[in-house]
Amino acid sequence: MSATHRRGGVVDHRLVRSLAPLCLALACSGVDVYDTHEHGEGEGETESLPLPSGPAIEAPYLVGDLACAEPSLVGAAERDLSPDESTELPAPAGLPELLADIRARGGRPVLRFDTHAAGRLLNVRVPVRSHQVHRSVDGVSDVSLDLGALTVRLAHAPGAGGLAPELVLPTTLPLDQVVVLKTYAREPTPDGLGRAALTMVSVFDRRDEAAGPVAALAIDDQVPQAREADCDALAYELAAEVPPVAVSFPPLSSCTVDECAKTRAAWLRANHDLFRVRQMLDFVASSPPGDRAFLWAAQGGSESGERLMSYESDDVGPNTALEFYFGPYAEYRLQAIRLAYSRLWQIFHDHEMGGLTLDIECTPDGPGDICNTTRPGGHHAVKSNMKLCDKAYSTPSQAFDVPRLVLHESMHHMFVPWKNTVGRLSPIMDTHTHGHGGLCTSKLITDKGYGLKKIKHLASYENDRGGDCWHNNFAFRNNDTYAYAAATLGTYIRFGYLARWPLELPPRESEEGYHPDPECGMPGVTTPPPGFSDPLSKCYKSGGVLVCPGANGGLSPGDLDIAAVCGDP
Repeated sequence: MSATHRRGGVVDHRLVRSLAPLCLALACSGVDVYDTHEHGEGEGETESLPLPSGPAIEAPYLVGDLACAEPSLVGAAERDLSPDESTELPAPAGLPELLADIRARGGRPVLRFDTHAAGRLLNVRVPVRSHQVHRSVDGVSDVSLDLGALTVRLAHAPGAGGLAPELVLPTTLPLDQVVVLKTYAREPTPDGLGRAALTMVSVFDRRDEAAGPVAALAIDDQVPQAREADCDALAYELAAEVPPVAVSFPPLSSCTVDECAKTRAAWLRANHDLFRVRQMLDFVASSPPGDRAFLWAAQGGSESGERLMSYESDDVGPNTALEFYFGPYAEYRLQAIRLAYSRLWQIFHDHEMGGLTLDIECTPDGPGDICNTTRPGGHHAVKSNMKLCDKAYSTPSQAFDVPRLVLHESMHHMFVPWKNTVGRLSPIMDTHTHGHGGLCTSKLITDKGYGLKKIKHLASYENDRGGDCWHNNFAFRNNDTYAYAAATLGTYIRFGYLARWPLELPPRESEEGYHPDPECGMPGVTTPPPGFSDPLSKCYKSGGVLVCPGANGGLSPGDLDIAAVCGDP
């Protein structure tokens, strides 16, 4: 696989200027900023990625408009690490070696964010729970699993011929260890993409999903479906800019079909955005220690090497750097931030939160509920129970604001290490007391770190002595900081503005004996490096393609998201 092929063209500046600063007019309607026919072209082209010497490209200024309500602070005090707790999160196995191999061949590794197959494939994981298993008096067990579009029967023996399609499973697979994978596909049409259609239902053993499906049901016109009740399909049509992905949706309650679709579209987007910011953090952690501060402050840009900018705000461009949100580089902060996002990724895929199951409630109607008193966009007042209020479903900025809100609320009730030399954990919270001035004791302020202005204050405050008065440490313990970082970077990637990071490359550690190779290429990848196989996403990279169980025979389009810049910058 060549590391330097290019897909698609430059983003049309006229389309960019048509985006309203807050509502992402095109984004909210699901319109891709690239022409559809460009997505699959350019496979045979090979040329070096350009450096950021050209003009900037105008991008939307992403400003969240949905307020949050803070949960109870009970139990949110710092605490000691328990003996069995670990805060170590090593770099993904295989990734440091891959990046080192690229450098050894004369290349310079960068991240390439490939969205050419946006909106075409979705895998939804549906685990079977013990309470769903029906055990009859004669010892026969089965599960009638509601998949939205249809109900399927799972059993160890054929049934008596009911109306629901059935899948007969090996007797060695307990029904409460089953995970069902729903595969949705959207076919390209002259006008874009067609409707999302359920094409396959596959059954895996949750104890060993890598072994492949144990049973599968192809969905065709002969299998009746209730599309109007299938909010997963509707969600993927709303989030049409999301690339192929495997996702687990948390339980929902009190939702209309429209609210269900919008909630799951936000979850899809947030899942993607979380994955992207973790890619950047893992890239930093897998790079040589001398490069990490440079990468931490580095901005990203378009496929053709243009920086992002906006006539609305000078923040656009700088807001593609991790430093913008979390302040200057420090190794212990990098590790704590990676740990927090890793734990959030686990919540997104197993929905477990402190022994409780995360669930989302739509527009609660209780008169005393915060949704109906202070009227925020959402809140997470009770551990594991997230509530999305009416504002979350009426905001024009569905593509940015609601994923940000979902990420924010999911960060509550989480702890991160204070420093690697101190065995204590501190809560990620909304409210912080921060001092200012030379002694850091004047102008004490206790407020919520909501919104870009306060996020930037925590990340960039500096007193006359050059100190930050611990603001940077509050930045990596602030909910909205994590939410804004992931949602902003992810939204730019989803809509094609941010396609490459970093734009500028770290200086070489040593030029002695270095001979640049203009055709440096990429190391061959014939088996999935462990670092590119996330056991929670159920999609992994193999031989340069994204593999999702049960999807198109196991393969779907995608790249390693790692590219090499060849020759001297």
